[in-house]
Amino acid sequence: MAAVAELPFLGAGVSFRPEWRWDVIRHRAELGLLEIIADDVVGPAGQRELLLLRDALPLLLHGIGLSLGSADGLDPARVDHFAQLVEIVRPPWVSEHIAFTRVAGVDIGHLTPLPFTREAIDTVARNVETLRSAVPNVPILLENIAYTFLPPGQEMSEAEFVRGVITTCDCGLLLDLENVHANARNHGYDPIEYLESLPLERAVEVHLAGGVEHDGIYADTHSRPVPEESWTLLQWLVTRTSLRAVIIERDNDLPRFEELLTEVSRASRMLHAHAR
Repeated sequence: MAAVAELPFLGAGVSFRPEWRWDVIRHRAELGLLEIIADDVVGPAGQRELLLLRDALPLLLHGIGLSLGSADGLDPARVDHFAQLVEIVRPPWVSEHIAFTRVAGVDIGHLTPLPFTREAIDTVARNVETLRSAVPNVPILLENIAYTFLPPGQEMSEAEFVRGVITTCDCGLLLDLENVHANARNHGYDPIEYLESLPLERAVEVHLAGGVEHDGIYADTHSRPVPEESWTLLQWLVTRTSLRAVIIERDNDLPRFEELLTEVSRASRMLHAHAR
């Protein structure tokens, strides 16, 4: 992968939701970029909307359903769809999760953690090569996920596993800091020690969101404002990396767009204060 500093600096933006379609256009001067979830773009109408949005501001393409951790390989139809959108969006990089969402051809509808093993790293690496062949010359970022359980047979820590995946696949790192906050809280580890164990020289993008606690478990629901714990992690990170973008995510209980812009502005100030 190319050096992070060679990628364009985009600033702070949001993950696209149709409810914010015209808000995004009206407030484009306050947004550095917009991230599109590839799986949400359906048919010619969805592709035409991408062209409209592309004319308004820079776009990134983010996958949630390629299932890079599936032992039976990637679904060719999903890969083709992703590649078609790359042609339309022309993003400076693309991203997906270190997880699986499909087993034996059946979609399970959830980002599920992989066992922290060498075999799982090799599986992700094979699938990343398939994706790379479909979208050549476009850097690929991989994202850490939140999890409340782990499959048996762990051979290493979460940080060692994520590092192994990123370096073996020769990919960039999309750090979801809310996932770091959630996992540290639920599994009892220090989030800064976790971050220090990752290949931060490959960190390109950050996701921020907010969750809720239920029965002693903190869930990354993308339904609340970004908590202060995650802002603290971003402040720590921007002084140590060459981050190119931060995305504020909301999936549920969508606020007024002006409220979201307050978080975008806060992230933008942090990024620009330490831009490299």
